[in-house]
Amino acid sequence: MYVTSALVLAVLVGGNAGGEYGWPLDLPRLITSSFAEYRPGRLHTGIDLRTGDIGKDVRSPADGDVSRVRCSPWGYGKAVYLQLDDGHTVVFGHLSDFEPGLRDFVRQSQHAQQNYTVDLNPEPGQFRFKRGQRVAKSGQTGVGVPHLHYEIRDALGRPINPRLLGITWPDTTRPLVRKAAIIPAGPGSRVNGDILPIVLTPTAIGNGQFACPPVKVSGWVAIGADVIDPANGNGNILGVHTLSTWQSDKEVFRLVNDVLSYDRLDDGIVAFHPFLLDRGHFLLQWRWPGNRCESFQTDTGNGWVDIGRDSSPLRLVAQDFLGNTATVTIPIEADLPGPPPSPAQPTARSGQVQLECYGDWLALTAKFDGSESQFPNLSTDGPLPLEGGEFLRVNDSTFRAGYLPASDVAEFTLRVVHDRLKPFAQMVTVCRRGGPERTIPLGPVTAHVQPESPYGVLFLWEGPVPVDVLTPVRALGSVYSISPADSPIDQPVELTFPFPAGATRAERVDIYRHTVSGWARVETTRTAQRLTISTRRLGSFMAMEDDKAPIFSDIHPSESHVSVLRPRVSATVTDAGSGITDITATANNRWLLMEYDPERNLVEWARDEDLPRGPVKLVFRVTDSAGNATVESRQVQVGEPKPSKGPKTGHK
Repeated sequence: MYVTSALVLAVLVGGNAGGEYGWPLDLPRLITSSFAEYRPGRLHTGIDLRTGDIGKDVRSPADGDVSRVRCSPWGYGKAVYLQLDDGHTVVFGHLSDFEPGLRDFVRQSQHAQQNYTVDLNPEPGQFRFKRGQRVAKSGQTGVGVPHLHYEIRDALGRPINPRLLGITWPDTTRPLVRKAAIIPAGPGSRVNGDILPIVLTPTAIGNGQFACPPVKVSGWVAIGADVIDPANGNGNILGVHTLSTWQSDKEVFRLVNDVLSYDRLDDGIVAFHPFLLDRGHFLLQWRWPGNRCESFQTDTGNGWVDIGRDSSPLRLVAQDFLGNTATVTIPIEADLPGPPPSPAQPTARSGQVQLECYGDWLALTAKFDGSESQFPNLSTDGPLPLEGGEFLRVNDSTFRAGYLPASDVAEFTLRVVHDRLKPFAQMVTVCRRGGPERTIPLGPVTAHVQPESPYGVLFLWEGPVPVDVLTPVRALGSVYSISPADSPIDQPVELTFPFPAGATRAERVDIYRHTVSGWARVETTRTAQRLTISTRRLGSFMAMEDDKAPIFSDIHPSESHVSVLRPRVSATVTDAGSGITDITATANNRWLLMEYDPERNLVEWARDEDLPRGPVKLVFRVTDSAGNATVESRQVQVGEPKPSKGPKTGHK
């Protein structure tokens, strides 16, 4: 079923030219991040090289021309794109500086545009570098600690695994499967008597072999693996090259990380199980519906295994690019139906119901505060489920039911009734990939769903409001919760909220989304009555008015006299609400090239020209996304020594 061939790989890498590539750093070959590694909502497109500090020489791996150069506070920061003579493009990211000629070219554009952020395309041959020639200096611009992002793209612009080009580094460690998840296909399957996925922790038994305890399974299941490749002695965690699932001697599914594409990079959100991220990053051994990521296209199987009375073990095989292998064996026992377990003496006084999503089906859990003998009753206003619909006992105090709607179901209401449960009724809307464009009311909120928004199935319902509603700026109106919060979304969903009362300035009002680190602003379109966002993430939302201007602190020069013509000019800048959009500084009304590092909240002058000698008025201005601006100024005497305090006088 594995369809990538040696011929395909030869075409992909463009022959053997890659074998002549030089290492871009004069440092030991230490990798801190690998190709196709997990990133929130996407996959890593290159490898990261350890630099230890900033300012290390970055050299061209082969002959080529600079085709693009970028400067930005975000992402790759300062980056160089080299179009190599063999047709590949190399990307170096997070640089601190460029070679002098290229640096002058960039700075000329920055001054002409009076903007640090530029994206430039030099003429072919304008900046040519030979193999081994220094191109730039390493740094930590953009995102992350000091390191060098090294990415190679093929002639179609697709990132490829550098190992395919003969680019190598020491690797003698085996991959490590930290956890394995067995995922039921739906409410009709069972894993250890339950309908929910289970997570196993393998035990090492030597020579790259790992074992798990036996698992009782019935029906269709698939596997996910929280798998890493520990780097050789440098403490870093890398990703794997291949991951495969076997039943007996038959390969069920194989994932191969050889090539990605920017058109499909966002499909990384369904490369790992989106509803198990609180338990691990489980790389899937099946294609989530709608996943077009190239790593999942090398296998013709679908990854699902039908466990009937067959008790053959399942095996996970993880391999890095040099062939170091780890194998996890999961013994399987057929889970034959039997009578439900008898409860202990009833002690429950109350309970609660939780609704969760696991893909194209839902799970309801009724959990009591003690032993409970009476089964809850599940009913639906709408069609009967394709699978599920009845509670099963998980333990003395917990009951579980699944609901898999038929393909023609557009909405339904789930009701749970029990003497010791609060009445539970939840209306759920179902959107399917390729279905009609829909506008769905969710209380005061309206969701506009495109045909390509769902990855397979997208459920929508009004969810619970988070307990922590402490906001960074002035809160307006209510918290709106749209569940399931972890649902993967392909084409963004448009959410429209009522414009709240009480705003002092409408242009400062935005929608904020609740995240694990607090509330974050979402780009918002405003009308007189509504607030609209476009999002690939559901969850809890709230309208807020950013009434707090950004703050400058630790401004330099801190003294009124500086002797040099290129002194340190910098400031710390923070913003509590909508986020900084623009920072400028002038010296006697002349624009200064300021470099902004959002991770350190630091804005610093590039010192690329002399300040005028004599009195200089430095003016700093920062603006946030809500239009709030803060201005600070300093009067400095430049190019003259600091005045002495004069001789001391008086008697001892």
